[in-house]
Amino acid sequence: MEQDKREIAQTEQQLREAIAAERFFETESGRLFQDLANRKINFILKDITSDKFVKDHAGYVSALADLNAYKYMLRAMQVAGLPERINRLKLKLGEFEENGK
Repeated sequence: MEQDKREIAQTEQQLREAIAAERFFETESGRLFQDLANRKINFILKDITSDKFVKDHAGYVSALADLNAYKYMLRAMQVAGLPERINRLKLKLGEFEENGK
């Protein structure tokens, strides 16, 4: 019973976050964030595919870590607000209600 309540609360929290993420990318701030992150990703890609780090392995590794961090963060936020994810979370909450949890 306690586990069910925790699972319901966790699913409700995930749904709130997903809806917030979806709304975020619909705002001017969200679009700006996405644009700036994409620009930074492209800038880093340009650097690591050039001769800039030929003799600077540590710099290359650092740039690669930055690239992966930006890509991961942007993708995580985009996935968080996917309509499919929101629908899946709503269905999960509906199943809890149907089962009387």
